[in-house]
Amino acid sequence: MHRWYSFIAGFSPEFVSVCIHRAGGSSQDSLLLDPFAGCGTSLVEANLHGVTSIGFEPHPFFADMATAKLTFPTDQTQCDTIEGIATRAFEEPVNPEDVWETHALTFLRKLVPSSELPVFASACILEATVPSDLRLFYRMTISQVLERCCLSQTDGIYKAPSTSKRSDPFLYGLKAVLGQLRTDIGLLASNWTNRATLIRHTSEHMTEVPSDTCTLCVTSPPYLNNFDFAEMTRMELYFWRYAGDWRGITETVRRNLLVNTTTAPTDLKLAQKEFRALVPPTSVSTLENTVSLLASRRSERAGKKDYHLLVFPYFGQLTTILRETFRVLKAGGELHLVVADSALYGIHIQTEAILAGIATAIGFAPITVQRLRSRGDRWVLHKRQGPPIGPLGEFHIEAVKP
Repeated sequence: MHRWYSFIAGFSPEFVSVCIHRAGGSSQDSLLLDPFAGCGTSLVEANLHGVTSIGFEPHPFFADMATAKLTFPTDQTQCDTIEGIATRAFEEPVNPEDVWETHALTFLRKLVPSSELPVFASACILEATVPSDLRLFYRMTISQVLERCCLSQTDGIYKAPSTSKRSDPFLYGLKAVLGQLRTDIGLLASNWTNRATLIRHTSEHMTEVPSDTCTLCVTSPPYLNNFDFAEMTRMELYFWRYAGDWRGITETVRRNLLVNTTTAPTDLKLAQKEFRALVPPTSVSTLENTVSLLASRRSERAGKKDYHLLVFPYFGQLTTILRETFRVLKAGGELHLVVADSALYGIHIQTEAILAGIATAIGFAPITVQRLRSRGDRWVLHKRQGPPIGPLGEFHIEAVKP
């Protein structure tokens, strides 16, 4: 199921499984929390272990893909329904200009063969005819076909329109995708019960979750200046008409996500005082020093990226989420947080140490930080100044609510 739709993640399904077992496995009162649910890795894995779970995900496409996995059709005939509707798209192509706005269509034309785009335009429109309980699974299926038919390679996780790769015809891609899904469903359906609840907004406010109810939190927030999760899904956001242009993506997606890249809405990056006030006093001086160094380094750089404006929004929002996590965890509840450090303009930001300090100030204890792996080596360039301490890393912060 994890391969049905996935992006680069902070942890593997096996990591979630280990955390569940270490927390005592499944029991009647087990409740796993994931404040950054993404495409549903932790929620799916919790289901496979018989554990009830709750996740928060404000990115609309990620939330749809996670929901499609959690509520997949257990009856093979439902896959036949999806195939029948999708096949109609091939038989009844539609003018793409009648489906997408100009900006979105210009981008999609760079990625999809001109002969296939009218078929995909029809597939998009035909989603409205799919039974409501199958609609998101249909969306996931067509999204997989779109990826197979796309002409452009994925550079890291971003679509690079100037590159090229082998492209499958629509019907070939549809048969291949549904063939794999049918096989997987045949293996899963008889043992599957969905115990997950996915909430489609930021985890800064977990009002739906009562205090002292969760037994385990396994999550991985976006890394500071690592990936723009709106840009990485630009093809899908345009295709399914979540947004029609770049501004629409910023307003409907970026504005609701954790501020972690320079493409975040400007007004959020400029709310420095508000976000600074959220951070525990014990961490403020460290972050102020980092902001000062980044602002100074920015004046020396041609690109003048405003990295200094990301620091307090990023750690301020994460502080709020950690406070909410502390509130909803039971006494003895475990926190497993996978994060990464960064080196903006060569300034090393030890995210793992800063977040461990914030967690301590909130009340978590004891706290351990373990380096999981090195990262970022493939992006090393002579023109890019890395951290003075060696390669960047990915870290596992482990704590407990007393």
